[in-house]
Amino acid sequence: MVCRQFLLFLLCLPALSSCVAVGFQRVSKNPPPVRSAAFATELAQVAQTPWTEGNAIQTLENGGNYYPAMLKAMREARKTITFESYVCVDSEPTRKFTQMFVDRARDGVRVHVILDAFGCSKYGEANLQAMREAGVELHLYRPMNVLLPWRFIHRTHRRVLVADGKVGYMGGAGWAYCWDSHAENVHRWRDTQYELRGPVVAQLQDNFNDNWEEMTRKRLAGPDYYPPLAAAGKLKAQMALGSPEKLGDTLGSTYLLAFRAAQKSIVIAHAYFIPNAPLMEALLDARKRGVQVQIVIPGKHIDFPASRSVNTRYLRTLLAAGAELHEFQPTMTHGKLVIVDGHLSIAGSTNLDQRSFFINDENNLNVLDDGFSARQREMVGRDLRRSKRLERKDLNLPLSRRLQGAFCRLFEYQM
Repeated sequence: MVCRQFLLFLLCLPALSSCVAVGFQRVSKNPPPVRSAAFATELAQVAQTPWTEGNAIQTLENGGNYYPAMLKAMREARKTITFESYVCVDSEPTRKFTQMFVDRARDGVRVHVILDAFGCSKYGEANLQAMREAGVELHLYRPMNVLLPWRFIHRTHRRVLVADGKVGYMGGAGWAYCWDSHAENVHRWRDTQYELRGPVVAQLQDNFNDNWEEMTRKRLAGPDYYPPLAAAGKLKAQMALGSPEKLGDTLGSTYLLAFRAAQKSIVIAHAYFIPNAPLMEALLDARKRGVQVQIVIPGKHIDFPASRSVNTRYLRTLLAAGAELHEFQPTMTHGKLVIVDGHLSIAGSTNLDQRSFFINDENNLNVLDDGFSARQREMVGRDLRRSKRLERKDLNLPLSRRLQGAFCRLFEYQM
C-alpha cells in the first residue's frame, strides 16, 4: 500500500510545488518552560486551538484493546456516530466496523463516515454498498479527478470516532488485520488509540466537521452532535487540527515549539521519523542544553523501508550529538507520540515528516499533565524492553539502501 502511494507521489510531482503549504509558523526561539502558563498560552496560539479542562483520557494499547472499546461505544450510541479514517482494508476488523455502522443506522442512529479515497481504496465494495443501503451517510475523501489531479495529493490522514458527541477515539491506527490483536508477532502491529471523555470531545467532533463541511457544505450541529459536556476528569487537553490548506501548518510548529522549550527530556516514539531542518536544529540545540533525547522507531519490520534509507543520515547526526536511538524489534510500530519534560504529551495521527505538516489533514491530542505523561512514558518503557539500542555501526546501510536513500531524498518533502 505504501509503495503504491509513493509511486503515485512521484507521478504527481510536477504539480506539487503549487498545491502544498510551506514553512512553519514563526515560533519563539526561547519559549517559556513547558510547565508554565505562558507556554500553554503560546502552544494554544500555535495550534490555533484553545485548551479544555476536566477531561478523562484512557490510553488503549494495540487493537486487542481499542477495537473492542470503539465497537462498544458505537453499540451504545443512541443518536449519532461520526467516523473518519485514512486507511481501512477489507478484513475482519473492517467488516466488524462496517456491520456496526450498518446495524446502528438501521436502528435509527445517524451514522456519518468519511473514508480517504486513496488509503481506503481496498475497503471492499461490498462493505461500502452495505453501508449505503443501510442509510449510512458515506463520503470518500477526494477521489481522483482528472480535471483537478493536484487535489489528490492532499489526503485525510485523521482518525476520528465520536459516539453521541460524548465519547471519542483518536490516534494513529488503521483498520486491517495487522492492527488487530496485541503486537505479538510480525503480522500484528504495535499502535495506540486514545479514548476521550469531557469537553475535549467537542473539539474532536470539530475535527470531523472540518472535512464534513468541505464535502457536504453542511456542518453537523445541535445537541445530538454537541451535547453539554460536564467534566469527566482533571486533564487539560486540546485536539489540534492539522488542515494545511485552510490553516497553514499548526502541528509541525507545535513540535518545534515543544522541542525548543524542553529543559530536561524529549521522548519520541514515531513510526516515520523524517524531521526537517528546523526540527533537527531544535533537537540538536536541546542536546547542547543537556536535554535527554530518546527516540524509538521501527526496526527491520518497518512497512516503508525507504523512510529508513532517508532518515539514517539524521539518526547518525543525532547519535553523534548524544541522543539515544532504539529500534522496536518484534513487529512494525506505528504509533506517534512525543513527551516533553514529563509534562507535555503529543499523540495522534501526525507523523514527524513534512507530508504530515504541510500536506495531509491530521489531528493531534495535546495534554499538559505529569500523571498522563508518566503513563505514556511507562508505555514507551514497555516498548523499550522489546527494542534494540542503536550504535554507530547499526547505521551503516548497504549500497542498495544508500542509493535508495539518495534517490528518495529528492522527494523527501512528499514522504
